[in-house]
Amino acid sequence: GRLDLPAIIVPRMKVYAAKIFHLSEVLLVLGASVLLTTISAFSFASPKPIKTKLNTCTPKSNNNENLESSVSNKRRDFLKRVPSALLGLATVTTLTKVPPSLALDASSPVEELPTKQVVTASFDAIRYELLDPNGGVSYMQGRIDQQDWDGLLEFTKTYDLELRKKRMGTAKKLFQDKDIKSKATEYANAVTFDLIGINRSSRKGQENVEFANKYLEELRGDVTKFLSLEDTIQVQS
Repeated sequence: GRLDLPAIIVPRMKVYAAKIFHLSEVLLVLGASVLLTTISAFSFASPKPIKTKLNTCTPKSNNNENLESSVSNKRRDFLKRVPSALLGLATVTTLTKVPPSLALDASSPVEELPTKQVVTASFDAIRYELLDPNGGVSYMQGRIDQQDWDGLLEFTKTYDLELRKKRMGTAKKLFQDKDIKSKATEYANAVTFDLIGINRSSRKGQENVEFANKYLEELRGDVTKFLSLEDTIQVQS
């Protein structure tokens, strides 16, 4: 008949069987490693084939002593090399681990200093928008003076992308000091709110020359503060 085991015993037997199988795998890998290392050491210590020549003048006892001495020396050499080979295997395993001190620190990358030409070009692009007669600030001032609210409303919808995100964003990447970069971000964000104020002052039913000029003047001030940080950037000599 069939032997029915209690339900609780079967799962435990499966667990024990899995543990025994895992242990056997570990022992098999370990044994193979030691065997390969031993064979490798033995190959280094094995004597070369000895070519013997018949010498009737040499006593047989001396030949036996020389052979025994040679084998003894080879055995000692073999026993010396086995621990060395095992140590070498352990050394290789250890060296494959990269010490934490040698790992690259991604939090502090080494950055190359920008050239003076790159810095000047980046900030000149912002100065153009602020000071040039064909720049964006002059254009907005002209729309306000002419009370061209539709033109001002349309322009301020996209000008934040051009001035703050593109031009000021490019220049902001050049700042090396964390606090300086934080100030630059503050001034750039203020430009966004200035443009929002100008946009609201030009909406239908909310047109207001005084408020539009007020926010435009604040924008000039924030951009000027941003430009004043240019001298803090270290450049290549």
